[in-house]
Amino acid sequence: MEQNEVTVRVPMNIALVKYWGKRDEQLILPLNDSISLTVDKLTAETTVRMIEGVGKNTVEINGKNVELSSNKRYQTVFDEALRLQRKRKEISDSNGNSTSISHYFQVISTTNFPVAAGLASSAAGFAAIALGIQRLLNLDDSQANRLARIGSGSACRSMFGGLVHWKKGEKEDGSDCVAVKTCDSNWPDLYCIILVFNDGRKKVGSSEGMRRTSETSTLLQHRIESIVPQRIDEIKKAYSSRNFENLAKVIMADSNQFHAVCLDTSPPIRYLNDASWHLIELVEKFNEEEGIRAAYTFDAGPNACVILQKKDAKQFIDLVLKTIDIPEDDLKLAGEELSETFRPSEAAPMVKCSKLVISPMGGGPQE
Repeated sequence: MEQNEVTVRVPMNIALVKYWGKRDEQLILPLNDSISLTVDKLTAETTVRMIEGVGKNTVEINGKNVELSSNKRYQTVFDEALRLQRKRKEISDSNGNSTSISHYFQVISTTNFPVAAGLASSAAGFAAIALGIQRLLNLDDSQANRLARIGSGSACRSMFGGLVHWKKGEKEDGSDCVAVKTCDSNWPDLYCIILVFNDGRKKVGSSEGMRRTSETSTLLQHRIESIVPQRIDEIKKAYSSRNFENLAKVIMADSNQFHAVCLDTSPPIRYLNDASWHLIELVEKFNEEEGIRAAYTFDAGPNACVILQKKDAKQFIDLVLKTIDIPEDDLKLAGEELSETFRPSEAAPMVKCSKLVISPMGGGPQE
Protein backbone atom coordinates (compact mmCIF):
# COMPACT_ATOMS: atom_id res chain seq x y z
CA MET A 1 0.00 0.00 0.00
CA GLU A 2 1.15 3.50 -0.85
CA GLN A 3 1.10 6.01 2.00
CA ASN A 4 1.57 9.76 1.69
CA GLU A 5 2.12 11.96 4.73
CA VAL A 6 2.66 15.64 5.44
CA THR A 7 2.90 17.67 8.66
CA VAL A 8 1.92 21.34 8.81
CA ARG A 9 1.61 23.97 11.51
CA VAL A 10 -1.23 26.47 11.10
CA PRO A 11 -2.01 29.44 13.39
CA MET A 12 -5.44 30.28 14.70
CA ASN A 13 -6.89 33.59 13.58
CA ILE A 14 -8.70 36.42 15.31
CA ALA A 15 -11.41 38.24 13.40
CA LEU A 16 -11.13 42.01 13.60
CA VAL A 17 -14.51 42.33 11.89
CA LYS A 18 -16.61 39.30 12.83
CA TYR A 19 -18.71 36.95 10.74
CA TRP A 20 -21.91 35.71 12.33
CA GLY A 21 -24.59 33.83 10.45
CA LYS A 22 -24.65 31.64 7.34
CA ARG A 23 -26.57 31.96 4.08
CA ASP A 24 -25.88 28.27 3.39
CA GLU A 25 -25.36 25.86 6.31
CA GLN A 26 -23.99 22.97 4.25
CA LEU A 27 -21.41 24.93 2.25
CA ILE A 28 -20.76 27.32 5.15
CA LEU A 29 -21.32 30.49 3.17
CA PRO A 30 -21.41 33.51 5.51
CA LEU A 31 -23.97 36.29 5.59
CA ASN A 32 -21.24 38.93 5.76
CA ASP A 33 -17.57 39.48 4.95
CA SER A 34 -14.98 39.31 7.72
CA ILE A 35 -11.31 40.20 8.12
CA SER A 36 -8.68 38.74 10.42
CA LEU A 37 -5.08 38.33 11.55
CA THR A 38 -3.38 35.13 12.64
CA VAL A 39 -1.89 34.61 16.11
CA ASP A 40 1.55 33.19 15.39
CA LYS A 41 2.13 31.29 18.63
CA LEU A 42 -1.27 29.58 18.91
CA THR A 43 -1.21 26.77 16.39
CA ALA A 44 -2.52 23.40 15.34
CA GLU A 45 0.34 21.09 14.38
CA THR A 46 -1.23 18.45 12.21
CA THR A 47 -0.08 15.34 10.40
CA VAL A 48 -2.29 14.22 7.52
CA ARG A 49 -1.83 10.75 6.06
CA MET A 50 -3.57 9.69 2.85
CA ILE A 51 -3.40 5.93 2.56
CA GLU A 52 -4.20 3.91 -0.54
CA GLY A 53 -6.71 1.12 0.03
CA VAL A 54 -9.95 0.58 1.90
CA GLY A 55 -9.88 1.85 5.46
CA LYS A 56 -11.57 4.01 8.07
CA ASN A 57 -10.96 7.76 8.34
CA THR A 58 -9.65 8.70 11.79
CA VAL A 59 -8.99 12.01 13.56
CA GLU A 60 -7.06 12.40 16.80
CA ILE A 61 -6.84 15.78 18.58
CA ASN A 62 -4.58 16.24 21.59
CA GLY A 63 -4.39 12.48 22.10
CA LYS A 64 -8.15 11.87 21.94
CA ASN A 65 -9.98 10.17 19.09
CA VAL A 66 -12.77 12.22 17.54
CA GLU A 67 -16.07 10.44 16.99
CA LEU A 68 -16.64 11.22 13.31
CA SER A 69 -20.28 10.11 13.34
CA SER A 70 -21.10 13.10 15.56
CA ASN A 71 -18.54 15.44 13.96
CA LYS A 72 -19.62 15.18 10.35
CA ARG A 73 -17.61 18.15 9.09
CA TYR A 74 -14.49 16.01 9.03
CA GLN A 75 -16.19 13.47 6.79
CA THR A 76 -17.42 16.29 4.56
CA VAL A 77 -13.84 17.48 4.06
CA PHE A 78 -12.54 13.97 3.43
CA ASP A 79 -15.32 13.23 0.93
CA GLU A 80 -14.59 16.43 -0.98
CA ALA A 81 -10.87 15.65 -1.01
CA LEU A 82 -11.54 12.17 -2.39
CA ARG A 83 -13.83 13.64 -5.03
CA LEU A 84 -10.96 15.85 -6.16
CA GLN A 85 -8.61 12.86 -5.98
CA ARG A 86 -10.90 10.78 -8.20
CA LYS A 87 -10.99 13.55 -10.79
CA ARG A 88 -7.19 13.47 -10.92
CA LYS A 89 -6.65 9.72 -10.65
CA GLU A 90 -9.37 8.18 -12.74
CA ILE A 91 -7.92 5.58 -15.13
CA SER A 92 -10.00 5.32 -18.28
CA ASP A 93 -9.94 2.36 -20.60
CA SER A 94 -10.57 2.48 -24.31
CA ASN A 95 -14.32 1.96 -23.79
CA GLY A 96 -14.58 5.04 -21.59
CA ASN A 97 -15.01 3.06 -18.39
CA SER A 98 -13.06 4.15 -15.35
CA THR A 99 -11.61 2.64 -12.21
CA SER A 100 -11.31 4.67 -9.01
CA ILE A 101 -8.48 4.19 -6.54
CA SER A 102 -9.69 4.09 -2.93
CA HIS A 103 -8.00 6.10 -0.18
CA TYR A 104 -8.66 7.00 3.42
CA PHE A 105 -7.26 9.59 5.81
CA GLN A 106 -5.57 9.60 9.19
CA VAL A 107 -5.24 12.94 10.99
CA ILE A 108 -3.25 13.54 14.17
CA SER A 109 -3.41 17.09 15.51
CA THR A 110 -1.98 18.83 18.55
CA THR A 111 -3.11 22.30 19.60
CA ASN A 112 -1.56 24.57 22.21
CA PHE A 113 -4.79 26.37 23.04
CA PRO A 114 -8.20 25.39 24.49
CA VAL A 115 -10.64 23.69 22.12
CA ALA A 116 -14.25 24.98 21.88
CA ALA A 117 -13.62 27.88 24.26
CA GLY A 118 -14.25 30.71 21.82
CA LEU A 119 -10.70 30.92 20.47
CA ALA A 120 -11.29 29.77 16.88
CA SER A 121 -9.74 26.38 17.60
CA SER A 122 -11.67 24.59 14.87
CA ALA A 123 -10.48 27.17 12.34
CA ALA A 124 -6.82 26.32 12.88
CA GLY A 125 -7.54 22.60 12.94
CA PHE A 126 -9.51 22.46 9.69
CA ALA A 127 -7.13 24.87 7.98
CA ALA A 128 -4.29 22.49 8.86
CA ILE A 129 -6.19 19.51 7.45
CA ALA A 130 -7.00 21.42 4.27
CA LEU A 131 -3.42 22.59 3.86
CA GLY A 132 -2.12 19.07 4.40
CA ILE A 133 -4.49 17.66 1.79
CA GLN A 134 -3.54 20.48 -0.57
CA ARG A 135 0.10 19.44 -0.30
CA LEU A 136 -0.70 15.75 -0.81
CA LEU A 137 -2.98 16.29 -3.83
CA ASN A 138 -1.29 19.38 -5.29
CA LEU A 139 -4.55 21.34 -5.11
CA ASP A 140 -4.73 25.00 -6.06
CA ASP A 141 -5.44 27.68 -3.45
CA SER A 142 -9.13 27.98 -4.33
CA GLN A 143 -9.68 24.23 -3.87
CA ALA A 144 -7.82 24.23 -0.55
CA ASN A 145 -9.76 27.33 0.54
CA ARG A 146 -13.01 25.48 -0.12
CA LEU A 147 -11.85 22.42 1.84
CA ALA A 148 -11.02 24.60 4.85
CA ARG A 149 -14.30 26.52 4.61
CA ILE A 150 -16.60 23.48 4.44
CA GLY A 151 -14.84 22.16 7.54
CA SER A 152 -15.13 25.30 9.63
CA GLY A 153 -16.03 28.57 7.92
CA SER A 154 -13.34 30.84 9.33
CA ALA A 155 -10.68 28.17 8.74
CA CYS A 156 -10.15 29.63 5.27
CA ARG A 157 -8.77 32.77 6.96
CA SER A 158 -5.93 30.75 8.53
CA MET A 159 -4.65 29.57 5.15
CA PHE A 160 -2.59 32.73 4.68
CA GLY A 161 -0.47 35.11 6.72
CA GLY A 162 -1.08 38.84 7.00
CA LEU A 163 -4.41 40.62 6.93
CA VAL A 164 -6.93 38.22 5.39
CA HIS A 165 -10.34 39.19 3.97
CA TRP A 166 -12.96 36.44 3.74
CA LYS A 167 -15.45 37.48 1.06
CA LYS A 168 -18.98 36.18 1.49
CA GLY A 169 -19.59 35.93 -2.23
CA GLU A 170 -22.93 35.89 -4.00
CA LYS A 171 -23.02 32.64 -5.98
CA GLU A 172 -25.07 29.73 -4.69
CA ASP A 173 -22.25 27.22 -5.20
CA GLY A 174 -19.85 29.30 -3.11
CA SER A 175 -17.25 29.58 -5.86
CA ASP A 176 -16.78 33.29 -5.15
CA CYS A 177 -16.69 32.82 -1.36
CA VAL A 178 -12.93 32.99 -0.80
CA ALA A 179 -10.34 34.27 1.64
CA VAL A 180 -7.59 36.48 0.22
CA LYS A 181 -4.54 38.20 1.67
CA THR A 182 -5.12 41.93 1.37
CA CYS A 183 -1.81 43.57 2.23
CA ASP A 184 1.61 42.73 0.78
CA SER A 185 3.52 43.62 3.95
CA ASN A 186 2.82 42.58 7.54
CA TRP A 187 2.85 44.88 10.56
CA PRO A 188 5.80 43.36 12.46
CA ASP A 189 5.27 45.43 15.62
CA LEU A 190 1.64 44.30 16.01
CA TYR A 191 1.15 41.88 18.88
CA CYS A 192 -1.72 40.34 20.73
CA ILE A 193 -2.15 39.19 24.30
CA ILE A 194 -4.55 36.29 24.77
CA LEU A 195 -6.11 35.93 28.22
CA VAL A 196 -8.05 32.73 28.90
CA PHE A 197 -10.62 33.20 31.64
CA ASN A 198 -12.58 30.01 30.97
CA ASP A 199 -11.20 27.14 28.92
CA GLY A 200 -14.37 25.05 29.10
CA ARG A 201 -16.77 24.30 26.27
CA LYS A 202 -19.26 27.07 25.47
CA LYS A 203 -22.88 26.63 26.55
CA VAL A 204 -24.03 27.79 23.11
CA GLY A 205 -21.77 26.68 20.28
CA SER A 206 -21.04 29.02 17.40
CA SER A 207 -23.12 27.12 14.84
CA GLU A 208 -26.18 27.05 17.08
CA GLY A 209 -25.65 30.68 18.08
CA MET A 210 -25.43 31.82 14.46
CA ARG A 211 -28.60 29.95 13.59
CA ARG A 212 -30.55 31.48 16.45
CA THR A 213 -29.29 34.99 15.74
CA SER A 214 -30.07 34.72 12.01
CA GLU A 215 -33.62 33.68 12.82
CA THR A 216 -34.42 36.23 15.52
CA SER A 217 -32.14 39.29 15.56
CA THR A 218 -33.33 42.49 13.88
CA LEU A 219 -29.98 44.16 14.52
CA LEU A 220 -28.10 41.54 12.47
CA GLN A 221 -29.48 42.66 9.10
CA HIS A 222 -28.54 46.28 9.79
CA ARG A 223 -25.04 45.15 10.71
CA ILE A 224 -24.67 43.08 7.52
CA GLU A 225 -25.92 45.77 5.15
CA SER A 226 -24.78 49.03 6.71
CA ILE A 227 -21.91 48.42 9.11
CA VAL A 228 -19.63 45.57 8.04
CA PRO A 229 -18.63 46.78 4.54
CA GLN A 230 -17.48 50.14 5.88
CA ARG A 231 -15.57 48.55 8.74
CA ILE A 232 -13.75 46.17 6.40
CA ASP A 233 -12.53 49.16 4.39
CA GLU A 234 -11.52 51.04 7.55
CA ILE A 235 -9.49 48.08 8.82
CA LYS A 236 -7.66 47.78 5.50
CA LYS A 237 -6.80 51.47 5.43
CA ALA A 238 -5.66 51.59 9.05
CA TYR A 239 -3.54 48.45 8.67
CA SER A 240 -1.85 49.53 5.45
CA SER A 241 -1.09 53.01 6.86
CA ARG A 242 -0.05 51.63 10.29
CA ASN A 243 -2.59 53.86 12.00
CA PHE A 244 -3.06 52.01 15.27
CA GLU A 245 -5.63 54.36 16.79
CA ASN A 246 -8.01 53.98 13.85
CA LEU A 247 -7.43 50.22 13.76
CA ALA A 248 -8.16 49.88 17.46
CA LYS A 249 -11.37 51.90 17.32
CA VAL A 250 -12.85 49.67 14.63
CA ILE A 251 -11.73 46.44 16.33
CA MET A 252 -13.38 47.37 19.64
CA ALA A 253 -16.53 48.75 18.04
CA ASP A 254 -17.01 45.58 16.03
CA SER A 255 -16.44 43.31 19.01
CA ASN A 256 -19.02 45.29 20.97
CA GLN A 257 -21.56 45.15 18.17
CA PHE A 258 -21.03 41.44 17.63
CA HIS A 259 -21.90 40.75 21.26
CA ALA A 260 -24.82 43.20 21.05
CA VAL A 261 -26.18 41.12 18.16
CA CYS A 262 -25.83 38.00 20.32
CA LEU A 263 -27.83 39.72 23.06
CA ASP A 264 -30.40 40.78 20.44
CA THR A 265 -31.02 37.09 19.79
CA SER A 266 -34.05 35.33 21.27
CA PRO A 267 -33.36 33.86 23.74
CA PRO A 268 -30.31 36.11 24.25
CA ILE A 269 -26.82 34.64 24.03
CA ARG A 270 -24.27 35.84 26.57
CA TYR A 271 -20.69 34.90 25.79
CA LEU A 272 -18.86 37.44 27.96
CA ASN A 273 -18.46 36.90 31.71
CA ASP A 274 -17.44 39.14 34.60
CA ALA A 275 -13.74 38.60 33.87
CA SER A 276 -14.31 39.70 30.28
CA TRP A 277 -15.91 42.93 31.43
CA HIS A 278 -13.11 43.51 33.90
CA LEU A 279 -10.61 43.24 31.04
CA ILE A 280 -12.63 45.68 28.93
CA GLU A 281 -12.50 48.18 31.79
CA LEU A 282 -8.72 47.74 32.07
CA VAL A 283 -8.26 48.44 28.36
CA GLU A 284 -10.42 51.56 28.62
CA LYS A 285 -8.38 52.73 31.61
CA PHE A 286 -5.13 52.05 29.76
CA ASN A 287 -6.32 54.05 26.77
CA GLU A 288 -7.36 57.01 28.92
CA GLU A 289 -3.79 57.60 30.10
CA GLU A 290 -1.86 58.29 26.89
CA GLY A 291 -4.31 57.79 24.03
CA ILE A 292 -5.57 54.62 22.38
CA ARG A 293 -2.80 52.05 22.58
CA ALA A 294 -4.73 48.79 23.02
CA ALA A 295 -7.83 47.18 21.53
CA TYR A 296 -9.87 44.33 23.00
CA THR A 297 -11.80 41.85 20.93
CA PHE A 298 -13.82 38.78 21.92
CA ASP A 299 -15.03 36.01 19.66
CA ALA A 300 -17.89 33.73 20.75
CA GLY A 301 -16.56 33.18 24.25
CA PRO A 302 -15.29 35.00 27.35
CA ASN A 303 -11.60 34.85 26.51
CA ALA A 304 -9.94 38.10 25.49
CA CYS A 305 -7.58 39.09 22.74
CA VAL A 306 -5.87 42.43 23.33
CA ILE A 307 -4.14 43.86 20.27
CA LEU A 308 -1.39 46.43 20.73
CA GLN A 309 2.03 47.42 19.50
CA LYS A 310 5.01 45.67 21.04
CA LYS A 311 6.30 48.87 22.63
CA ASP A 312 3.13 49.14 24.75
CA ALA A 313 2.91 45.49 25.81
CA LYS A 314 4.94 45.70 29.02
CA GLN A 315 3.00 48.65 30.39
CA PHE A 316 -0.29 46.93 29.66
CA ILE A 317 0.75 43.66 31.30
CA ASP A 318 1.92 45.61 34.35
CA LEU A 319 -1.57 47.10 34.58
CA VAL A 320 -3.20 43.68 34.19
CA LEU A 321 -1.08 42.22 36.97
CA LYS A 322 -2.52 44.69 39.49
CA THR A 323 -5.89 42.91 39.47
CA ILE A 324 -5.59 39.69 37.44
CA ASP A 325 -3.81 36.54 38.60
CA ILE A 326 -1.56 35.23 35.79
CA PRO A 327 0.28 31.87 35.91
CA GLU A 328 3.96 32.39 36.72
CA ASP A 329 5.16 30.24 33.82
CA ASP A 330 3.15 32.38 31.39
CA LEU A 331 4.62 35.56 32.86
CA LYS A 332 8.08 34.14 32.40
CA LEU A 333 7.41 33.35 28.74
CA ALA A 334 5.91 36.82 28.20
CA GLY A 335 9.02 38.34 29.76
CA GLU A 336 11.25 36.34 27.44
CA GLU A 337 9.25 37.46 24.40
CA LEU A 338 9.55 41.12 25.41
CA SER A 339 12.97 40.94 27.10
CA GLU A 340 11.35 42.19 30.30
CA THR A 341 10.68 40.94 33.83
CA PHE A 342 7.18 40.73 35.28
CA ARG A 343 6.22 40.30 38.92
CA PRO A 344 2.71 39.54 40.17
CA SER A 345 1.05 42.07 42.45
CA GLU A 346 1.13 41.35 46.16
CA ALA A 347 -2.50 42.45 46.43
CA ALA A 348 -5.24 39.84 46.22
CA PRO A 349 -6.31 39.47 42.56
CA MET A 350 -9.87 40.26 41.53
CA VAL A 351 -9.84 37.92 38.51
CA LYS A 352 -8.07 34.66 37.72
CA CYS A 353 -6.63 34.00 34.27
CA SER A 354 -5.75 30.36 33.53
CA LYS A 355 -3.55 31.14 30.52
CA LEU A 356 -1.78 34.17 29.06
CA VAL A 357 0.01 34.16 25.72
CA ILE A 358 1.71 37.07 24.01
CA SER A 359 2.34 36.63 20.31
CA PRO A 360 3.21 38.45 17.12
CA MET A 361 0.38 38.55 14.58
CA GLY A 362 0.13 37.92 10.87
CA GLY A 363 2.42 34.92 10.37
CA GLY A 364 1.36 32.22 7.94
CA PRO A 365 1.23 28.41 7.97
CA GLN A 366 4.47 26.43 8.11
CA GLU A 367 5.58 22.94 7.13
